[in-house]
Amino acid sequence: MPSARLIGAVALNTLLLSAGLLVPWLVLAALVLDGLLLAAFLIDFRRAASEAVTADRRWPPMLVQGAETTLVVEVASRSPRPVTVRLRDGLAPALAARAARQELTLPAAGRSRWEQRLVPRRRGEHSVAPLTARVLGPWGLAWAQRDLVAPEFHRIFPQVRWGGRVGQLLALAQRRSLGVPDCQLLGLGSELYALREYLPGDPLNRIHWKATARHRRLVSREETWERGARLVILLDAARTMASMDGNRSKLDHALAAALALTRVAAARGDRVTVIAFSDRVERVVRASSRMAEVYGRLYDCEATLEEPAYDLAVEAALRASPRQATVMMFTSVVDLAAGELLGGALLRLEQRRHRPILLNLQDPELAALAEEPPAEVPDAYAQATALEILLANRRLTRRMRAAGVRMVQPMADRLPLAALDSYLEIFRRTA
Repeated sequence: MPSARLIGAVALNTLLLSAGLLVPWLVLAALVLDGLLLAAFLIDFRRAASEAVTADRRWPPMLVQGAETTLVVEVASRSPRPVTVRLRDGLAPALAARAARQELTLPAAGRSRWEQRLVPRRRGEHSVAPLTARVLGPWGLAWAQRDLVAPEFHRIFPQVRWGGRVGQLLALAQRRSLGVPDCQLLGLGSELYALREYLPGDPLNRIHWKATARHRRLVSREETWERGARLVILLDAARTMASMDGNRSKLDHALAAALALTRVAAARGDRVTVIAFSDRVERVVRASSRMAEVYGRLYDCEATLEEPAYDLAVEAALRASPRQATVMMFTSVVDLAAGELLGGALLRLEQRRHRPILLNLQDPELAALAEEPPAEVPDAYAQATALEILLANRRLTRRMRAAGVRMVQPMADRLPLAALDSYLEIFRRTA
């Protein structure tokens, strides 16, 4: 590939050729110069192509959706002279909006480092295009292009790090899974942890009457989280969860929240099953103490464009846990018919003595459509439809709560905390 220097030289030679109309011998000089430039270009190109330039991509240990990270590219040269290279890193659309470019001047027999700031955009396994380099010849007349790094495949996982209250709960859960006692967990459930002397202010229902009679003084029970509960997480991966909420889809938010809930519940010693569904049951994952396996089986779960089959999801939940369990469903109802089907499915869980909890993710576009004054007639029809859906959701909420179904309607950024609080509240009530 010709360089800017060669193109400039050819342009000047073209002016010399034009002047040959007035001085005929300049035509011959211009043709000879063209030949020399062509020969110099070919020699410079071959020398650029033979330059010993290598590169290595150094990826972070884990790529997480929405979390900024650094990709390091190290380029080395064994040439006895400084070498100029232009790099093009064709990252997948899941990693960057566009390809990254950088020009480096490598010292003689040395190396240079290029750091790229990345914010992974989409979960799943994605192909990363090769790292392409153009090496400039020693005379600066030609570029030789080659691939320094072959195409690669990399996984992008859902969000794993949290701040605020969610991060605190995950930290406590991690400490328990490692066997480290933490007094902050006491009093969150009804499982006996220890006995101690009664202190002023202790609730009367915490008094251990048998121990009190035996020791002839008041003795209180110290309680901790229950262990061995059953939790079934129903994750809607159908049409409505494919819509975007900010830079991520609703399913991205729901999956990250469901995995955070799984980590806390599994660390408590609970038996957790995650069921992803659309118009059919997509995946059934039984969580273990090794959360890496759970992430590995769910990280690439994508939303389909089918309608959700809530009845099939409930059937799968009943098969996964025939005995009493807490069933938490992550979904987003924006359709009147789907709301009726969902209500019937949740009531069936209640009739089978399960504890259903519905996390109905709010749709920001639907709320905005209902609030903004319509500018034209089609906008008025759209607003009327949005208001009807919101009203139907309120009716569904009243109906579910009247039947004993806990229903929460958080925004996307509040979903993880809403899920954890809803689950832990069950054990706080039994304390």
